[in-house]
Amino acid sequence: MNQSPPLAEIFSQGDEIVSGQTTDTNAAWLSEQLVRMGFQVTRHTAVGDRLESLVELLREIASRADSCICTGGLGPTSDDLTAEAVAAAFDRPLITDLDALVQIEAHFTRTGREMPLVNLKQALLPDKSARIDNQWGTAPGFSLRHGRCWFAFLPGVPFEMEHMFLETVRPELTRTWRLDPMQLVTVRCAGIGESAIQERLGCVAFPDKVRLSFRTGPIENQIKLLFQPDVPQADIQALAERVAGAIGSPVFGIDGLEQDSGDLVTVIARQLTQNHQRLSVLETLSAGAIASRCGGARWFKESRVIRDRAEVFKHLAVSCPADSNEESSGKEASVLASALAEHCGSDFALAQLWNFDDRALADRNAVISVYTGLATPTGTCEHSCKLTGTASRKQTVAATQALDLLRRYLQGCL
Repeated sequence: MNQSPPLAEIFSQGDEIVSGQTTDTNAAWLSEQLVRMGFQVTRHTAVGDRLESLVELLREIASRADSCICTGGLGPTSDDLTAEAVAAAFDRPLITDLDALVQIEAHFTRTGREMPLVNLKQALLPDKSARIDNQWGTAPGFSLRHGRCWFAFLPGVPFEMEHMFLETVRPELTRTWRLDPMQLVTVRCAGIGESAIQERLGCVAFPDKVRLSFRTGPIENQIKLLFQPDVPQADIQALAERVAGAIGSPVFGIDGLEQDSGDLVTVIARQLTQNHQRLSVLETLSAGAIASRCGGARWFKESRVIRDRAEVFKHLAVSCPADSNEESSGKEASVLASALAEHCGSDFALAQLWNFDDRALADRNAVISVYTGLATPTGTCEHSCKLTGTASRKQTVAATQALDLLRRYLQGCL
């Protein structure tokens, strides 16, 4: 009979989190890691920069959890109180860790800056704690055990926190506890909403030993299937395939089986690289968002950002129609994509059109239409969609819709 999983908590510190100025993505990421390892995550708690509140919570957690991962409050400023709170909560005076001090000084030397004296604070660690080295920033972390609970304290910067957890904390957790890892499979989709996904999954029966959840966003929607440790691999594979089949063409990849698919750009990159093909883009509404997601990839030939309708057509020496409507705009976008592919000498080209109404773009309640044309080695195709929300959201979704049009062509879904 399997023993009960150890209990874990996640503790985030900072006024910026409790006030809503910063979204606590660390807690979600850590929770997913711990659950997959075999822990039962019982609480996410956020506390502001108040020493008394931090001390009280640390003592509570020590009495009820087997492990706790804490993030934030390790910086050099006066509102970074984590080490001081630990010292007070567990009667462990702060002592300068000389190795930590050397590492902090070396970080400033590498970046060609003089270390401010306030950074000396970051080398003060609670007595008898174990330092967690930070190769990605200035703030070292530390770990210690008090009562039944093993604590790990990590910086709040997600990039630093994630690396330190994977490099140091996770191995320590697996050494300390006998865990039954669960298997997480993520079905990744683009161009479909959460409610539509739920509707399409109505025909799929989910066994008791799998937990179904969703993660939504403007770039992609994810269906997460968390399987108990004793579920056979063949059953996991079969259910993942049933879920992907029920959703259909919006699925661009599955993570957690034999090989992770990666995000939308990674899927596109894999195919273009394999076939030695290149992409050019004409961005209007997305204003460079496609280029920023493709980075410096060799298959990404170039991006042009133009924010004026007449200038778009003039730039590619295409006759600009006097009138445009919903029916003709998609065709016009395809014509522009063909002209761009020819002009750039690229295998694929994406071109956007919309009504260039900046007031509608800024109005989160206004609905705007964007038309995307795709030129391919075998012809053209187009896609249109209606967008609402903030300007940033509209631009992000427009970029995603364009990239997903290319992905669907590459995967034979058009």
